[in-house]
Amino acid sequence: MVGAYIAIGVAAAVVIFFIVLIVRTALAKTAVLPKTEYAAKSPDKQRLTDILVGAVQIETVTMQNQAKEDGTKFFKYQEYIESQFPLVFAVAEKTLVNTYAAIYKVEGSDKSLLPLGILAHQDVVPAPAEGWEVPPFSGEIKDGCVYGRGSQDMKSQMVAALEGLEMQLAAGEKLKRSIYFCFGHDEEFRGVEGATEISKYLERQGIRFEFVVDEGGTVLDGAILGIPKKIALIGTCEKGYADFHLSVEKVGGHASAPARKTACGILAKAVYKLEKKKFKPFWSVPTSEMFDSLAPNMAGVFKFLFINRKVFSFLLKPVLGLVHPMTSCLIRTTLVPTQLKGADAPNVIPPRATATLNCRINTGDTVENVKKRIEKIAGKDVVVTIDKGWFDPCPVSPISSYGYKTLEKTISEVFNGFITAPFMFTAATDSKYYYNICENVFRFTPFEKSEDDLSRIHATNERQNIEQFVTGTEFFRRLYENSCF
Repeated sequence: MVGAYIAIGVAAAVVIFFIVLIVRTALAKTAVLPKTEYAAKSPDKQRLTDILVGAVQIETVTMQNQAKEDGTKFFKYQEYIESQFPLVFAVAEKTLVNTYAAIYKVEGSDKSLLPLGILAHQDVVPAPAEGWEVPPFSGEIKDGCVYGRGSQDMKSQMVAALEGLEMQLAAGEKLKRSIYFCFGHDEEFRGVEGATEISKYLERQGIRFEFVVDEGGTVLDGAILGIPKKIALIGTCEKGYADFHLSVEKVGGHASAPARKTACGILAKAVYKLEKKKFKPFWSVPTSEMFDSLAPNMAGVFKFLFINRKVFSFLLKPVLGLVHPMTSCLIRTTLVPTQLKGADAPNVIPPRATATLNCRINTGDTVENVKKRIEKIAGKDVVVTIDKGWFDPCPVSPISSYGYKTLEKTISEVFNGFITAPFMFTAATDSKYYYNICENVFRFTPFEKSEDDLSRIHATNERQNIEQFVTGTEFFRRLYENSCF
């Protein structure tokens, strides 16, 4: 009899528990930004297109060794950009840092307001012609897009940011908050010669920013998370980065008489184990903030599970790890082999085998912890070293700040009906170097992109959709109107 009462009590507790979860889900309301009426101004599409075509045609490929390479292409690019925005550069004060990195200060009238920092990088990754539908630096217009290396990453954003201010100045508006355009020249090679030196220079001058905007979060289809609208993601931080080198040394020789264990075999086993044993998923601060923002907008079972995310973590974490690479990398540190090397000839057993693993470190983890884990899994025969240029995850910028709220408001106005949410940017940008002069550092690319277009970044047939380019320019114009005028 007692057992029956206990069973009834447990069943009742379970029912009450789920009722509480259901009620909690039902009470979760979508955050609604106050409606703001503003006069949208349509940018000149042909002018924008022509400027981007010209920008793409200047081959500003990243220098691997600034001291030994000819960087005059960056001067040529700067001269071109300066010629296209006469109103901006008539009042902008230019400072060159470390030869090729450029700062353009456009001074506002109200000195009590901290400036706005707008970041972009001049450099692009290499673009061998093989596999391209058009020459990679042609800037050819096709299918409503400008094709070419740098068209997405990130000359389009630089042009849009400058044209947004050009439009405001052309309308006779008077700038109150100063704007600093900070254009590094080696973002694609870690930014140590460009953005790092710019931020150090600004710190020495005693300059601090109200908030910073760089490339990063973008506009995506919310269907993957059960949201019937588009999502605009604002990067509030970014993952850490490290390249780990694994090496094994054993006696080499002729392939006809192999030893029981070889350098390649030991290394291959280590790489296999490291790829198989994924890092443990966890809810980092930015990912928690992201799902807390998105959950009320979800439908059906998605909403129920994510509103009660902590209760159903045991289910959500493995599902997110399987649904899509993008959702998987939001909840864990990732480690992937990218380079392997053994012998130079097929019939030689090499005395040394090496591998490189690229690691993106989740907020809350560290490079040192990752190294210890790699060493433990790889085993004592494998030597693990870290390439220079590594960095731990950067701080998380507050979503309660003026900068985030201004971005959120601007997105709501320009991208009508889109939902905003903070998130952890999984790649690397120049913005990580600016925390010495600003705690409100955000990453947002105001161009709606298809999955196909995203896959073209750093790949063949990179392109920028012209209509989205126009909308992105209006985003910057309105951002300045909301924060600087």
